[in-house]
Amino acid sequence: MTMHAASVTDVSTILGEIERSNTAAMEENQTGPCVVTLNLVVYVDDPGYSDWVLERAGRVADKHPSRLIVLDATRSDGGADVATGVHRGSGCTVLTQRVDLAIAGVEPRVVASLVDDLAIAGTHTVLWWSSAKITGAPLLEALLPLVGTLVVDSSGAARGEEAVGAIAAFLEQHPSVAVYDFAYMRLAPWREMIAQFFDDPSLFDDLFSLRKLEIAAGSEAEIVYLAGWLGSRLSWQVRDSGTFVARDGHEVPFKRTLVGDRRRVSSVTLRSTDSTYTAALSEDASVVRLSVEGSNAKPAWYTPLQRVDNTSLLESSTISEGPDQIFEVTIETVRALLG
Repeated sequence: MTMHAASVTDVSTILGEIERSNTAAMEENQTGPCVVTLNLVVYVDDPGYSDWVLERAGRVADKHPSRLIVLDATRSDGGADVATGVHRGSGCTVLTQRVDLAIAGVEPRVVASLVDDLAIAGTHTVLWWSSAKITGAPLLEALLPLVGTLVVDSSGAARGEEAVGAIAAFLEQHPSVAVYDFAYMRLAPWREMIAQFFDDPSLFDDLFSLRKLEIAAGSEAEIVYLAGWLGSRLSWQVRDSGTFVARDGHEVPFKRTLVGDRRRVSSVTLRSTDSTYTAALSEDASVVRLSVEGSNAKPAWYTPLQRVDNTSLLESSTISEGPDQIFEVTIETVRALLG
């Protein structure tokens, strides 16, 4: 069922339509609906990116009973579109509820008030801020008091490190906000592969004698996040953008190479005193070759590179209430790397 309200501020008409759809669905299916577990608010301001964003948000909203509120800054007609749907779940009727608000030209305080009115009270609210601009965004600041989780993608719109720097600055200003960055979350398979090198107890000590770190990727976001994660895990301090200092005081040069497709890591190389550990994409881009050379040498082996799609990242973010503590420690190291 769909309807259109002439004004985004016509909250009573919007809520009335949702309520009528809920009642009709319960009467038709002769069962009560599942409780809505999530308010998913999505902000879009790039016409070339909005369809991609909304498709993925829709998938998550269909899977998890939620009220999807789209803040569309690419449209200025001042209207609101309401769409509701029904599908059967396990023993209940699942209602999907979506409200698209054309907010271009609408004052941030008014938009925040609309979200407050339309969101289901007492339900966790996630904001996917798909804009490339996170600092100096009045609407984002206005929405923050209503939001439990903020989802961003610092490698979504740019290859440079400025997007990560903006995330780091934002968290410094808003330490109580639970932030999930797709650019960091995509690195989970690479973090696991680095840990594989040192699963052998005989190699564990070598982890603390690393002398050089090299990372090649298509986006600065992935490079600095991966370096920040490793540095924070090993309690390295940052001397400058290209140098860590290990716990025993020795320097660990950090070389970064921007190469390949955006959002893709190409290789990670860790050099200790007498061994080199390398994880690199093979000729098959879905497989990573791991090798150890030097005194701890052993035959190379291959492992599948788990594909982490953006819909899965968004879904994971929406069901993870509260901050990711490892990410928060990582971002402190990243902030130091970026100066």
